Amino acid sequence: MPRRGARWPSIFLFLADHGYGYLDPDEIHLSKFGFIRLGPDFGENAVKAFNALSPETFSIVRDPLHRFISGFVSKIFTRHDANYRELRDLVTSVHGIDLSAEADPAQACLAFAKLIDAQKDQKQIERHFRPQALNLADGGRFRVDTIIRLEDRDALLAFFAKWTNSDKARWLVSQKIGATPGHPREKFISRDLTDLVRKIYARDYELFYA
Repeated sequence: MPRRGARWPSIFLFLADHGYGYLDPDEIHLSKFGFIRLGPDFGENAVKAFNALSPETFSIVRDPLHRFISGFVSKIFTRHDANYRELRDLVTSVHGIDLSAEADPAQACLAFAKLIDAQKDQKQIERHFRPQALNLADGGRFRVDTIIRLEDRDALLAFFAKWTNSDKARWLVSQKIGATPGHPREKFISRDLTDLVRKIYARDYELFYA
């Protein structure tokens, strides 16, 4: 499952539970055996072995603007994720972006988007802000059978219901995973941000939101 977010694949595997026996989704996420990660650093033999299993692969993509704002709020603008302390320090100390309590949310978000846009090699962008087409290795070694937009709730419900049951599927689709209460999206949106996000994620819009 090419990732949209770590929690969705973990919870989905937990609900599908084809003999894994885990009691908590985080146990799957942290497991080296139940949740195998394949990436560009894996050799060709590992890729061939994976594809030989004829797995059904899928990914959930998200509207690029909503995804960018969500990532900015949860990883950069707030201090909720300790794993991003160093990046927040870089953004403020080196690049001078105001993330203080007095900061203008829309201006801070736009300034961060300009920082992302300035990176010449998009493959080097941190994965939460990297174009989804690159995260899915568009044109690469892995095949993705099904791509569903997060906003297409009926399609999500039908897909998850194939693997679990309708009640579990409805529960999963209803979850606001990664939500940051108290920070409505509207505070961060501006016309300049919308235009810049469309430039940065042009391939995502072309592939998934045309």
